[in-house]
Amino acid sequence: MAATDDIKARIDIVDVVADYVPDLKRSGRNYHARCPFHQENTPSFVVFPERQTWRCFGACAEGGDVFNFTQKIEGIEFPDALKRLAERAGVVLPERTQREDRPRNPLFAVNEATLRFYREALQADKGALARAYVGQRELSEEAVARFGIGYAPSTGDDLLKHLIALGYTEDQAVAAGVASRFESGEIRDFIRGRLTFVLRDGDGQVIGFAGRSLDGTNPKYLNTPQTELFDKGRMLYGLDRARDAIAREGVAVVVEGYMDVITAHERGYQNVVASMGTALTEEQVKLLSARAPRVVLALDADAAGQEAMLRSLRTSWQILGGAAQASKGRGRADIKLRSSDMDALRIALIAEGKDPDEMIRTDSSKWRELIANAVPVVDFLMRAETSRLDISTAEGKTEAVASLMPVIYAMSNFLDQEKYLAKLADLLSVSVGQLQASFERTQSQARPLQQQAQQKARRQRAKEEAESVFRKADHDVLDEYVLALIVQYPEILARVAELPLEQVRRPENRALLSAIQSAGTIEGTYSLLDDMAGEHLYALIAKVLPPSDQRQRVADWEACLRRMEERYLRELKAQEEMALGVDVSPVDSEYKNAVDRQALEVNSRLRDLFVSGTGAP
Repeated sequence: MAATDDIKARIDIVDVVADYVPDLKRSGRNYHARCPFHQENTPSFVVFPERQTWRCFGACAEGGDVFNFTQKIEGIEFPDALKRLAERAGVVLPERTQREDRPRNPLFAVNEATLRFYREALQADKGALARAYVGQRELSEEAVARFGIGYAPSTGDDLLKHLIALGYTEDQAVAAGVASRFESGEIRDFIRGRLTFVLRDGDGQVIGFAGRSLDGTNPKYLNTPQTELFDKGRMLYGLDRARDAIAREGVAVVVEGYMDVITAHERGYQNVVASMGTALTEEQVKLLSARAPRVVLALDADAAGQEAMLRSLRTSWQILGGAAQASKGRGRADIKLRSSDMDALRIALIAEGKDPDEMIRTDSSKWRELIANAVPVVDFLMRAETSRLDISTAEGKTEAVASLMPVIYAMSNFLDQEKYLAKLADLLSVSVGQLQASFERTQSQARPLQQQAQQKARRQRAKEEAESVFRKADHDVLDEYVLALIVQYPEILARVAELPLEQVRRPENRALLSAIQSAGTIEGTYSLLDDMAGEHLYALIAKVLPPSDQRQRVADWEACLRRMEERYLRELKAQEEMALGVDVSPVDSEYKNAVDRQALEVNSRLRDLFVSGTGAP
């Protein structure tokens, strides 16, 4: 029996939840309480003892098993949750060691040697200009040491010579991104004549560097090129120092610049990170949302800052991207955001002419006020989109409706929908009825399809109940097949972000997928794992898969994604039926409405899978 199964066999999820949720009360076969993850008056949080799972039918709309609950309530990662629950259950885990034989990418050592070189260069005579800039920015010696600030000499090959003298090769320097090879074959230091900032991953390992121009040379900032270790879209500057504060405070604040982060941390605001660019990526969002229920984007209020913010929302949170699809006739089924998703993301616009660094240094109370008063993303989108468009024209109104109506309809809270519908109608000088007309037409056309999808879902559930292959005690065949595809084939690994963590059934498989998505490479993944997880990874690498070409593997991957989403949605449907079981009487109308709303969302997603012809037969 796997350790996770042993723990679940010895622990009752009701007892674990009750330790954190004192108002948990039995209601029929299940237990109800106010959700511990958001403010509410009507209990919408349900624990299902028979299934040993939990789910919120309110704003959160989240759920899972005892491991998910412990991770979320404590703000910790899976290995820590596993250890805590094992101690509670009296389960002895195999001893975790650092493994002397664990391979470590030699590029880490190159980067560490480079960091020492840059720091020493800052204190040498050649670093006088850089030290003057540091003094001008009012950085303390402690900050310089703590954040690894240094200087890259302008001569062009000082670092390369230093690394070669230490025994590293030119190829290693180029592979680490600290040196560049030109077409002529010449190799030179990549960063020259700049103040340097060290870039670390979430565990504090040195993965790259950034250089700031000191003489006005463009670009102002220069980052290490993408390497085996460094991908700027998969990291956040300062996360290694901010992660504990983010988990403790439940809020992550994202700024643009390195100096913004350093100043914030020096003044006591240690939950601040930088996005390595003006637009958050999906991977960066995952890093933050795994640690905090709320993310605040704090950027300049000028036009460029607002456009960067909109771009961030489009690419990372897919609000406007989903809206664009819905406006083309696919309806609400494409919108996967709940009210809690949009409330989790807030926007703080900084007064023009200032940046976080300057604001915090001159009046830190204004910074606290700015973050506390950050507006929900829907309010920001409404203001930004109506400002960007000429809403005095029919074309402008049409574009605003196409962008904003699906965002409003994505909200699970009906009262919030009403509020924003009225607000948008007022901004566009039209009636709420006019706003709703086109969407009502789409809804009426979709109802027959929804009934068909419900019938097909029932047939699918009956069929799956007769299957046992995916319900073995110690492993899940579908989970492991998908993970084996990921770890064995580079073309599938490149698409690993497409698989949502919550759709992986077993906790050890979710933890492995999370590590893969965070590291981006198999070698990097292994460095994040303990012995047990490392053995699991190697077992999947060694798993024999049917012979296939690249086209077939991609088709298998896409089929598995559909199958996993269908399985996940059917599990949600089963929970909904239990949550409204006949033993719960009388049923609170607000609670019932919340469950019904989530049921409609699940039905819509199932309908989209089945009607498109991509669902499992």
